[in-house]
Parts: sequence; C-alpha cells; structure tokens
Amino acid sequence: MVGWLYFFVYLKTKKEKNRMARIRVLPANIANKIAAGEVVDRPASVVKELVENSLDAGATEITVVIAQAGKELIQVIDNGCGMEPRDAELAFERHATSKIQSVQDLDRIATLGFRGEALPSIASVSRLEVKTCPLPRGEGTVLRLEGGKVLSRHQEALHRGTTISVKHLFYNTPARRSFLKADTTEFNHILKVLKRFFLAYPEVHFVLIHNQEELFNLPRTTLDQRIVQVFGEKFYQGLVYVREEMNEVRLDGYVCKPDCTRGNTENQFIFLNRRAVLNRHLAHAVFQGYGNLIERSRYPQFMLFLHIPPHLVDVNVHPTKMEVRFANERVVYHLFLSAVRKAVQSRKIVPHFDLSGDDPHKKEIRHHFQRMRQFRRPLRRAVQGRSDAGADTQLTLNYTVPTAPEESSRTPDFLAPETGDEDQASVQANLWQVHNRYIFSQIKSGLVIIDQHVAHERVLYERVLNALAQNRSVPSQQLLFPQTLELSLEDFLIFSDIKEWLEKIGFSVTELSGRTILIEAIPADVKVGYEGKILLEILDYYRENEDKNYQPHEKIAAAFACRNAIKSGEKLSLEAMNALVDQLFATREPFFCPHGRPVIVNLTLDELDKKFKRVK
Repeated sequence: MVGWLYFFVYLKTKKEKNRMARIRVLPANIANKIAAGEVVDRPASVVKELVENSLDAGATEITVVIAQAGKELIQVIDNGCGMEPRDAELAFERHATSKIQSVQDLDRIATLGFRGEALPSIASVSRLEVKTCPLPRGEGTVLRLEGGKVLSRHQEALHRGTTISVKHLFYNTPARRSFLKADTTEFNHILKVLKRFFLAYPEVHFVLIHNQEELFNLPRTTLDQRIVQVFGEKFYQGLVYVREEMNEVRLDGYVCKPDCTRGNTENQFIFLNRRAVLNRHLAHAVFQGYGNLIERSRYPQFMLFLHIPPHLVDVNVHPTKMEVRFANERVVYHLFLSAVRKAVQSRKIVPHFDLSGDDPHKKEIRHHFQRMRQFRRPLRRAVQGRSDAGADTQLTLNYTVPTAPEESSRTPDFLAPETGDEDQASVQANLWQVHNRYIFSQIKSGLVIIDQHVAHERVLYERVLNALAQNRSVPSQQLLFPQTLELSLEDFLIFSDIKEWLEKIGFSVTELSGRTILIEAIPADVKVGYEGKILLEILDYYRENEDKNYQPHEKIAAAFACRNAIKSGEKLSLEAMNALVDQLFATREPFFCPHGRPVIVNLTLDELDKKFKRVK
C-alpha cells in the first residue's frame, strides 16, 4: 500500500514538472505589468515619460499637475501636435511608436522616446484618461483606460495638444504601491526629473502645480535666465561658462567655482543632445578637471550639454534611456576633463573679488592698491639687501618676490587703504597679523582675512609647478653637514618612485646601504635642520594621496608646499606679510590652496553691521 502511494506521488510530481516546462505566450496585461516594472517604478518615472512625449510632440507650453506626490494624480498638459483618433488608440499598444520605422533609425535617434513602451506600461498600472486634438481648435479624442484596457472613447471639442491624466498609480499592484516612499521623498524625485527638463529646454514654458499650489511658472527664456529662475541669482553667480570642441563633438554649459561645491551630487546634470543621462565616468572627468581645488567630501555642481552625432552614441541601452554607450568614451572623457580644467584655471573662478568693470568704487580701490605697491617697493629692496636681519626678517628673506607688470591681471586690487591721503607708514600698516595665524587688511567695503599658511602653500605650490613645467630645477642649498636618514620599507619604496621628482624640486639625495639615504642638498625654501622632517612629511603626504588621480609632479608640488609652508602660529614681520601678499597675488590662483581650501575670506561692512544689529 505504501509503495503504491509513493508511485502515485511520483506520477503527480512528474506531471506537474511537465506542466511547468511548457512555454506560453504571456497575456498582454501580464506582459505590460512586467514592462511597467522596468519603465515605471515610481511617480517620477511617469512624469519623465509623459513630459518626454510632450517635448517630442513639439510642445512649447507644458503644465504638470501633481496631487499627493503623484500617487493620486499626475497630469501633463501640452500644446503639441496632438493625435488623430486612430493614433490615440494605437499609442497604448506595446511597441507602437511614430519615432522609428526601420532598423537604421536606431542609429540616428533624435527624439527622447522611441520604444513605444511608456504609455501602455503606465496605463497597465493606473486609471488613465487622454484628451488629444491635432487641430488648433476642433473635435478631439477622449479615451479612458483602466489597467491597460480601454473602457470608453468619444469625441469632444478640444484645443490643439494632448492632456494625459494618470490617477491612482499602482492601484492594481498593491505590492508595488507599498514600496513608494513618503510624499516628500516621492515629490523630490519628481522635482529632480523636472529640473532636468527645465534646464534642457529653456525655450519651453513650464508650469508645475502640486496639491493645487503653483510652485514653478517658468516662461520661455535663455539658459542663463532659466538657471536663475530655477536655482536663484546667487547660484548662477557661482558658475563658470564651459565650452570645448573636438571634431564632431561639442561640449558647453556651466560648472561651479571651487568655493561653490556641495556635500552631495544633487545639482549635477549631464545632457546628451538635450537628453538627461547618468554617466559616472563623465562625472568623474568633471571632478578630475578641478584637480586639487576641491576639498575632500565636496562635489562640484554643473550642467553640461554634450552635442554629438547620433550615430556615435547608443541610447538604446536601458528602458529608461538614462544610460548611454559612446562609440569612443575615452574621447568624450577627455573632452569633459579638458573643458573643466580650462574653465577652473581661468580668472573667472574668482568669486568675490572680481574688481574689473566700470564701477567707480572698484576703480578707486584699484588706484589705492597701486599706490600701496609703489610705497612698498623701496622697503622691499631695503629688506632684501639687509645682511643683519633678525628672526622675523629671516622669514622675509625666504621669499623671492616676483616682478609683475603694473597692470597685471592678478594684481590684488582689493588690498587698499581706507583713504587717499596715506603716507608710506600708513600704507605699510594696512596689514596686521592676528593670533600669529591670519593676516588682516582693511578695505573700503569691510575686511579681508588671509590664512598665512594656505597663502604660502599656494605660493610654494605654483613656484614648484612652474619650475617643473619649464623643465628647470628649483633652486637648492648645499648642506654643510649632510644628514643621514634611515627609511622604513614603505617610505623607501615611495622614495624610490619619486626620487627623480624630489631632485627636480631641489633635493639632492644619495642612497647608501639598505634603506639609508644621505640628504646633501635641500630646496632653498627649506630651513636648515628641517630637511629630514620635511622629506618624511612629503613621503607621508604622497602615500595619503596616492589614490587621487593627480599627476606625480602635482602631488610632489602639493606635498612640498603643504609641509614647508609657514605654519599657523608663526609670527611674521610687516615686511614678511607684505612679501607674502605680493607673491600670493602673483600666482595664477590666489584664492584657493592646492587642496581647495580658501586662502581669503572677505567680511563686508554689511555683514559686520548685521552682527552688531545695526541693520536687519
């Protein structure tokens, strides 16, 4: 009896397996729901697909109405070309599209949508209504669908364009609906999607209404004004224009100044032929373009537009079309890298101290500072010729003050006295050291504060980089008593890798037995007696930053500058402060240290008045 029972179970199990092995064509409603899982994962996905359709239809006015973060209502109203009755019904069939007709069309896609999956996928998980009319004013088509099935169709008087209303999203897939986040989170995703369209299509009038409140009403305008409309004037002032071309590929747009970075990647936008895309490699190229001007854990803000022939890129990689594949990604990467590097190395990155233009106040400050430099010149020559300098002036003599043209574009015009009647002493006294750490200078608009350590870092960094770029050695000083130094294995391996660069920046080092080295000469800027300490600190710095994508000479220059610069707490003479300020503003980038930290802070009178509650 037991044997027959086992035999019966065996036959039943085999029958079930055979049944499971049969291949079936999925019903349309199940197939559409599976497709919806790829294309529509949250309300923001619906907004993206519907707005893309409106733009492809040539709309110049688009209104987006949202209720309860899109969970209850997503409505997109446009004035595009509209659809004929037959086309309106076909639009909700899978893979029905007007964008492509042949395989060859996939190689030259110029529209945002082309798969024919969005509308049927959205309709399969919602209650949907479409109103569309191809005429300026006349009889249009109204369709109502539920779960992908057409419930009713009729004609009524409509204006040209299309209105699609998506209600009760995921009403028939409760598991999917349960995965949606809080309204605030879902609406933030919608905002993120819409901001991409706002930026990519400034010639389109966008309106956004959420829970019956109008949040955005953006008339047609230029990209510059659209950025101001969306992010504000202050955000726009922190941007630098970027443009670069290479063969058939062009890149333009904006990147932020190094002092306008954020702690997240929120405002990073890359557009490919006005299609918003996500590409980590290109975002990395932007980051690398800043070099060491950005602090750790900070991220640049940017909106960059890549224009490339359609046949050189594949946008048919993912159902959401957010990921793309380039025919030659290396070329595109270097285009981004080069464009950003040129932009952030220009004078345009100076955010708060641009004193060019016709502003009379700026001209007056420029005149004052020129007088200040003229007063300092005789004193500088006297200090440099002194042989009996004390401890304070010894630091001054470590500077080689560069000779710069009177109208140099890097002149620190804002370091000027308060009035126009100063004698030489009052001009010289326009610098003060506070807590042996900061250098203060009074200007008409308030107060300028310079961090002495990072200011000297910038000076030394550029001095070494300039010497290496010109393939000449940095001046060195021979040691009367060479110093022996025994390195750890880790330090010795790094030393071996960078020995050539160390020699170029002024070190002369001989390898003895084992891991022992002999330091015979050091850069002129290094104080005698500190040679071993400085060398070890350079090795430490190089090790700590080895994962960064800097060139070896940049890391060597930054390491030397960081470890050899004036320290916080060192007392400086007035001559030393003047020499440091002169050298700082002879550099290409006086406002940031090699690590991206600010060198200068400007405290305006308005800000001081607010602190003391003189003004509100």
